[in-house]
Formats: sequence, C-alpha cells, structure tokens
Amino acid sequence: MTGVFGHIKDRLFPFALGALLLLAVMPAVMAADDSAVDDETCLMCHDGYNQHLAETTHGLSSEMKNPSVTIACVSCHAGGAVHVDDPSTENITNPGKADVAAQIAICSQCHQPHTEMNNVGFDPHAGQNLACISCHSIHKGATALLIDDKADFCGKCHVSVVNEFKRVSNHPLTDGNVTCLSCHGFAKEMEPDYGHGQNARCYSCHSEQSGPYTFEHDAASSFATQGGGCIACHSPHGSPNERLLNQPGSGLCRQCHGVPAMHMTQHNGIGQQYDCVECHSEVHGSYENHALLDSYLGSKIGSGPGSCWCHKVEN
Repeated sequence: MTGVFGHIKDRLFPFALGALLLLAVMPAVMAADDSAVDDETCLMCHDGYNQHLAETTHGLSSEMKNPSVTIACVSCHAGGAVHVDDPSTENITNPGKADVAAQIAICSQCHQPHTEMNNVGFDPHAGQNLACISCHSIHKGATALLIDDKADFCGKCHVSVVNEFKRVSNHPLTDGNVTCLSCHGFAKEMEPDYGHGQNARCYSCHSEQSGPYTFEHDAASSFATQGGGCIACHSPHGSPNERLLNQPGSGLCRQCHGVPAMHMTQHNGIGQQYDCVECHSEVHGSYENHALLDSYLGSKIGSGPGSCWCHKVEN
C-alpha cells in the first residue's frame, strides 16, 4: 500500500506544486490589474465621490501635489479591473457592506494603530462585532471621519451611561459642553474605561484640583498605592449626589476612614455632629496640614461652647 500511495504522490506532486505557485502569484496579478485602473476611470460612473473624499484624510492622491501616501479608489475597492468590464456590485469590494473581519482587514492596511497590541480601547469594540463603519464614515464625515463630532453614536450601545448624564449632578453632555470623546480616546489608549492618563484627563478641565500638594490625599492620587484617583470619590458621568459624589455626606469618607475615637469621646462626642468635610475641607490635598484640615477652622466654627477654637490646627 505504501508503494501505491507513494506512486500517486509522485504523480500528483507537480500538479500540487503548480497550484500553489498559481495561488501565490494570483494576488500579485490581481493587484497589478487593479493598479491599472485609475481614479478617472472610476469617476466616469461615480461622479462627485472625489469631492467628498477631498474634504477628508481619504482624499485621492491623483488629485494632490506630492501626496505623502497613495490613496486610490482601488485601495479600498478591490476588483476594479473586473468591475470596469462588468459593472456589477458582485465583483467589487464595498467596505461599507463587508463583514467586520473584512472591514478591519481593509482599513488596517493604513490604520495600523487601531489594531496594535497596546490598543486596549479598540479591542473591546472589535470583540462586540462592531465594524469600522459603526463609528466612522468612509467617504465623508466629521473630524477623524467620525459619524458625528458629538459622538452621539456612542449612545446607541452605551444606553445606561447616557442615562447617567441625566442625573441631578452630571457632566454637561446633554448641554453639548462635553462629548464622550472629551474623556475617552481609543487609538493607543491604555485605560479606555475612564479615559487615557487617569487623573490627567480630569485635570485638563479641573486644574485647580491637580496640585501637587505638600500633603497628598492618597485616595485622590491615581499613582498612590491606596489611591483610586478622581473616580474613587466621583462618578464621572452623573450622580444623584452633589458634586458627582459616589455617596452623600460623610458616608463617602467612611468607606476608607472610621470615626476617630476622640470624636466620640471628647466634649461629649460633639465631633460626630459635623460632616467630615466641614473640618477636613482640603479633600484633594493640603499645602499646610497633614490631616487636610481647614487652616481657618477655628474662625469657621466659632468661639462658642463646643468649638475647637482653643485647639491650634497644626501640620
């Protein structure tokens, strides 16, 4: 039996080798054929498409002086050589109608950053079977060829997040002062959940809270071992509590801090009558006090019975 199969193998090997060589050559031949189809030929039927593209980064190289990259109709629409002789929708690649994998393959010819290994922002969307055109327009669109500048398309999937912006305390998304893209980036971004750069994203607007402080509040620092950054205390989209706080009043502080024993024992436990932030007002950090106490605490509370006027606020 071995001899018989060996004989058949020897007879078929030249044909198999020839078939492999043909397959290897076919893409190059097809590419060469497509490259012979210039943009002018395509525009004879698809009039005006060049004008749409000229307003985007996908402008045709044939209409530019010294283009940095080569972009032609057949760069995205493979099969142009066949399509010219037989103008059918069946023999030309249309990225807008291709499946997700095919779209990613076409777009990634130029847009490698979206698929590189460190791009954590892109991966979750690809994993949800979202295609490039779920967020981008191919021929025309807003900045970065997005479907719209306000990124309203995000809300089609992230419905629960959109509802958070309708809470009493919120970031002004519905007013149009911020968009999803104000905080969330995707290409080469490492923290897609709450924006690249951790606290740095928040500080771009809230610079007065950025410090650096002589005495840091670890919870507010995204670089501290015990710190969670801004989102440790604030809900970034919206909250039923004032100032986007995750919990109302002292409940937020007590997630990490218990009530000091002296607050309960000294002066008949009067310390328990105050919310934490009434005394520890420098919640993000302090330039003067390690306990984040208000340097004007005595004058704030007063000099009457039960006040801490006689206690010096020390570093």
